[in-house]
Amino acid sequence: MRQRLIDATLDCLITEGYTGLTIAKITDKAGVSRGAPLHHFATKSTLVEAAGREIVTRILKKMMAAHRSSVGTADPVEAFGMALWNDIFTAEEGLLLWELTYASRREPELAPVTRDLWQRMYRFTSRSALRYVRSQNPDFPADRVLFLTQWLMRGMAQDVHLGAPPELFQSYLRMWQKMVGTVTENSA
Repeated sequence: MRQRLIDATLDCLITEGYTGLTIAKITDKAGVSRGAPLHHFATKSTLVEAAGREIVTRILKKMMAAHRSSVGTADPVEAFGMALWNDIFTAEEGLLLWELTYASRREPELAPVTRDLWQRMYRFTSRSALRYVRSQNPDFPADRVLFLTQWLMRGMAQDVHLGAPPELFQSYLRMWQKMVGTVTENSA
């Protein structure tokens, strides 16, 4: 029941956005009674927080899969970056995280939840950078390059719905990866 409510919340966030998210829509989508959420979540905010944690869990799994799939390719940094773009930033999880992040600007109870979710992702990214990536230039620490790349992709993903061809975004990402070519796959 708990997972059905979380999944329904995520579906509603995609179809309705945060501003259109209501407990009534969530319970309708989940196919449960209107009182069901109260048995599992004290408030709408705690339900959204649980949904946000689900988003981050999915994103972290996809990040690990992207890394695994890039190891051993001709250009692991490009392969990893393109996997992040295609499997996270322009996929459902990226849209959901963007929706929560944007909504947190106006919803005081959502801001600490969203901040915590992003901090979890930043910690994961930082640990991953230390483990898998090394910078050949001390002025460009690998974790900061990955953060900049993430921010670039997040900003670009906000424009995807405007209709530019996917190849345009991919060409800009490849150009970015060449510009920050000081980051290379750590073979150790």
